[in-house]
Amino acid sequence: MTLDWDRPGVVRATLKVQELAALVAGARLAAAALAAQSAEQADELERVLNGFDRSLDHLRRSVGALS
Repeated sequence: MTLDWDRPGVVRATLKVQELAALVAGARLAAAALAAQSAEQADELERVLNGFDRSLDHLRRSVGALS
């Protein structure tokens, strides 16, 4: 995994699929744990995960269109 500052407040990450899967799985676990403690923080993390899911869906459709 490599991380680089793209611009202030934006980090560019280059990851292997397994590394990305581990980060997303950890985020999903954290969202479930946060839901019991802080609905506001859990909601924010859920919004990020929903954005990830939408982007992944778009990527899958793009790859399917190339086949």
